[in-house]
Amino acid sequence: MVKDNIYRFIGVLRRERVFNLLLAVSLLVLFGGIGFSLFEAQGNTWLIRFSTGVWWSLVTLTTVGYGDVVPQTFLGRLVGVSLMLGGVLSLSLLTATVASVFVERKFRRERGLEAIKTVNHILILGWHYDGEVLLDQLLKRLTPPIPVVLVNQLPPEQLERLKERFHTFEVLYLWGDPSREEILEKANVNQAFKAIILANRQEGETAAQVDQRTLLTALTVKSMNGKIRVLAELLQPENRPHLERAGVEEVLVRGQYDSSLLAGALASPGLYHILSTLLTAEGQNLWPVAVPSRYHGRTLGELSAFLKEKHQALPVAVYTEGRALALDDLLSGEPSGIDEFIRRKFTETGMTHLFGRTKVDCQINPPETLILGPHQYVVVIAPRRPAL
Repeated sequence: MVKDNIYRFIGVLRRERVFNLLLAVSLLVLFGGIGFSLFEAQGNTWLIRFSTGVWWSLVTLTTVGYGDVVPQTFLGRLVGVSLMLGGVLSLSLLTATVASVFVERKFRRERGLEAIKTVNHILILGWHYDGEVLLDQLLKRLTPPIPVVLVNQLPPEQLERLKERFHTFEVLYLWGDPSREEILEKANVNQAFKAIILANRQEGETAAQVDQRTLLTALTVKSMNGKIRVLAELLQPENRPHLERAGVEEVLVRGQYDSSLLAGALASPGLYHILSTLLTAEGQNLWPVAVPSRYHGRTLGELSAFLKEKHQALPVAVYTEGRALALDDLLSGEPSGIDEFIRRKFTETGMTHLFGRTKVDCQINPPETLILGPHQYVVVIAPRRPAL
């Protein structure tokens, strides 16, 4: 990757003709050295006169002017005048060109036009009205901090506001359509480990069109990185099976829990307050904790006692990530156009048999006699994520 960056930078310098300007400056130095050796200090050997002339040319071109070497003859001073005029022009052009290269790269990076080099990052693909809240909650829950890359088509003023608000976090930005393969490649999707696809509804689009774009984005992401874990947002619940067949691990239908929360608020305001508190990253929160290997084969009660004593954490659930599912586990038994499309996409990448989606088994309020094992996580209520 470092070598690629060097080659790319050299290509930019070549395109901006920086090497041509360096050649011009070198020729001026050589011209000054030859002129000085011909017209000045005739008592010395030619090699000494030439080396002295090169030194004098560099000092003159860079306007340092030490004064240790000064031409005495008319022709020598004429060479000096030529060096002064040529140096001012060539060095000014060289400095301005190199500065413009760095300014352009900084501008492109700030506008999301440069390829992302970060690895092991989280991708947020798309954006909507609630995206800023999502980003805020996500950054508060990421411990340790993980780079987050936003891929969308936000206007510059909105992007600047996001950068100002989250300047203490490692949030990167790439401008473009996240459903396009070349944009995902620039986002370094191959080196990302999680992705969130937001249901970004543009003006004039129907809910079905938004979900179709979400499906296309999910298929493209999975075809480029079969190991990445994807969470996608839908507008229509009937489209959930299509995303699940595409290998999306978690599917959230926008607004699917609104009615339950409203009913809870009406029936029990206190319960609603507790649920809303646990769903935010302020104060007590829900945290998943991987079961340490030393507790494999031991009971949940033993781990619970340790968590309560050392971390003030209350276990409320246990979930297990089981075996990876095969593609045929998710496709419907009856042939359909969408199934064939999904199968063809995964066949193109050689991931027809296994593509990393795992089955999750969950137990809420499990008994303390539950025997723990590998691939299990305990969900706790705690002020911060317990570090085990």
